[in-house]
Amino acid sequence: MSRDHFYLNGNVVTDKKIVENMLIEIKAGRIIYAGKFENVRDDLPCYQVAGWICPGFIDTHIHGLNGCDFMDGTKESFYRIQDGLPFFGVTSFLSTSRAASLDDIKTFLLLSKQVAEEKRDGAQLLGVHLEGPWINQKFKGAQKAEHIKAPVIKDVESILGYAGELMRVITLAPELPNSNKVIQMMHEQKVSVSAGHTDASYEEIQESIQYGLSRVTHCFNAMAGLSHRDLRAAFAALYLDDLHCELIADGFHVHQRMIELLYKLKGADKITLVSDCTGTNLLPDGCHHIGGKTVYKKGGKVELENGSLAGSSLTLNKAVQYTVQKCGISLEDAVHMATFNPAEVCGVSNKKGRIADGYDADLVLLSKDLEVENTILSGEFVTPFIQGAF
Repeated sequence: MSRDHFYLNGNVVTDKKIVENMLIEIKAGRIIYAGKFENVRDDLPCYQVAGWICPGFIDTHIHGLNGCDFMDGTKESFYRIQDGLPFFGVTSFLSTSRAASLDDIKTFLLLSKQVAEEKRDGAQLLGVHLEGPWINQKFKGAQKAEHIKAPVIKDVESILGYAGELMRVITLAPELPNSNKVIQMMHEQKVSVSAGHTDASYEEIQESIQYGLSRVTHCFNAMAGLSHRDLRAAFAALYLDDLHCELIADGFHVHQRMIELLYKLKGADKITLVSDCTGTNLLPDGCHHIGGKTVYKKGGKVELENGSLAGSSLTLNKAVQYTVQKCGISLEDAVHMATFNPAEVCGVSNKKGRIADGYDADLVLLSKDLEVENTILSGEFVTPFIQGAF
């Protein structure tokens, strides 16, 4: 459904607050007014939303969707992921890699760049998140051991050259040789560096912060657990105000009470909800070969044969729903963690992640029980899962 100029009216969730009965005027893909319900033109359609109007979700850590993976090596996989994401309320994303050969990583970066430049319909590719190969073998998770290594500066420079301005986030293990050099190099290029798949001590994390380390990848996962004597990355994530934490809120990766503790200590401004979806979201329970590995899905949990978690089947709308319904986090804070916070790390918080004058008209319309009813991409309605959203 295409509308060049129209109104939405309803309860809006933005800027960590709920604004009742807000009027949103959308024209040519932008929000040109967001405020009181007044001075409505009779010649423009006005849609009353019964549930919640939120900024479009932004997923900064996603490997795949609907049976596809960004490292399949084809544009078709990118397209299918782009086209599928809006049905889960996601309007923008970072294509995310995994540990692989240098050639495969360069192919991934080249395809990411080409797809970003095409500016096609679907969720917008804002950049890339490089997860691996510079991680710790001890906490490799589902990453392939043969591709994991310490960073080599010439390889880092080569990869950065391929990615250019698309590079937004790099996950690495800060305890590895050369890591602090890489962190400083990325920090100077305005690329966020996140500690992940790491065996770093609290002291090593502290040191790396001095070089520009600012984030923690899928907090509590692929790192040593909390200990009252041996302080490591999980403790650093909770304790250090400098660190912003990714969170996979699916009930499998992190216990709901630990999510509540993270939220109490960090607050909504220091947490970003991510899916870490590996493309299994719509696949049935059973054995599947996807993303270059064999995984087993049961009841939403995705594992390798050895029982290690292999990413998730989560989508970002379900992460928002879980944190609100299971963890007691307010809707306005949960939405903030899936919209404005990821917009900041992507460098687009001046035009995405909020509902305000001048912002892109990327919106998700949720039912009262937080199901996606419709998504708006640059002012264009996407076919909803549930009819009658208005």
